[in-house]
Amino acid sequence: MSSSSIPTAQELIGRARDLAPVIARRALECERLGRLPDESFADFRDAGFYRILQPKRFGGYEHDMYTLLEVTREIGRSGCCSSAWVLAILAIHNFYLGYFPPQAQEDIWGDDQDTQTCTPFVPAGTITKVAGGIEIRDGRWTFASGCDHARFALLGVLVPDDAGGPPEYFQCVVPVGDYQIDHTSWDVVALKGTGSKDITVTECFVPTHRMFSLSKVAQDIAPGREINTAPLYKQPFFAASVCSLIAPAWGAAQAALAAYEERLQSRMMVFGAGKQADKSTAQLRLVESAAEIDAAGLLIKRNCDELKALADAGTQSTKVLRARALFEGAYATTMLTRSVERLFVASGGSALHEGNVIQRCWRDIHAINSHAGMNLDNMGELYAQVRLGQDIDHGLI
Repeated sequence: MSSSSIPTAQELIGRARDLAPVIARRALECERLGRLPDESFADFRDAGFYRILQPKRFGGYEHDMYTLLEVTREIGRSGCCSSAWVLAILAIHNFYLGYFPPQAQEDIWGDDQDTQTCTPFVPAGTITKVAGGIEIRDGRWTFASGCDHARFALLGVLVPDDAGGPPEYFQCVVPVGDYQIDHTSWDVVALKGTGSKDITVTECFVPTHRMFSLSKVAQDIAPGREINTAPLYKQPFFAASVCSLIAPAWGAAQAALAAYEERLQSRMMVFGAGKQADKSTAQLRLVESAAEIDAAGLLIKRNCDELKALADAGTQSTKVLRARALFEGAYATTMLTRSVERLFVASGGSALHEGNVIQRCWRDIHAINSHAGMNLDNMGELYAQVRLGQDIDHGLI
């Protein structure tokens, strides 16, 4: 793909801003379907959003991580956090795949560069080494967001070590015919429209060239870098990519803030207490939440910028920066959650209606904050240990 045919970051962000009202109108449909509507999946595809971080050799744009965050944030501002989440997940997988063995990338995108993948990370299944690869039996993987629109799953497995050492952690590229989706498994109260269903495998073979070591990528060993040499793919695999999961929460918080501020102008308090907009407490809720949302955004951008600058310079990021980025991502998400919690409580009973964007953002942002990558305690402990110079070996950094 020539550089002249690649949309600029601002063009992509503008497309997301224009599309957000359409996504907003589909928000209830998305929740009731329990997955991203087909029309929204197609709109994101046609706008080029899934290609933002995809390798150029397979039709991608190779933009920076922050471009994906801004595009996802704009979709999140629609108030349909589920749609923004699926967009972020599918698009970040195309960043992951840039690190995978070249033949695995060819298998996925060789015939169709719009092919998408789902990624249940947590290892499962019984794994046996066989000639030319591994055999997976009797596995169930949870939280396969966007699986209804994927043609491959990147399944987490632990492969036994022949010498009796710790197993090696892999992601395996498995085509849709070799796994099944349990459509009854996604019955939740938040992020309802993400279709993060369970995936099962009875038995399948995975060739070695479709196996990617998550254990080794933490040591900056990634075979895909042989063909994808752009600075984008020199960034730390986990610290950079987890940033993308914050963007739906960022957009949702902004959507909740906008809805609260608009409602504040006309909402009358009960028992003759007057307009809510005249109350100093309501005013404080507004500006305190706005400040937290802005502060979270600044943390996200700083980390994206620093990781990108080091990659552009060909300099390896430090463990301290990687750990800080992971912690500050969790901290930013916690701030965003607090901001929406405050607005939801201040909005009164009217916020409970199904069509009210504040309650949807409140539910969804709490769900994002519960994601393992956003766990404040775990990420805080990791960052503190690294800052204190403790000798630790952690797969995320």
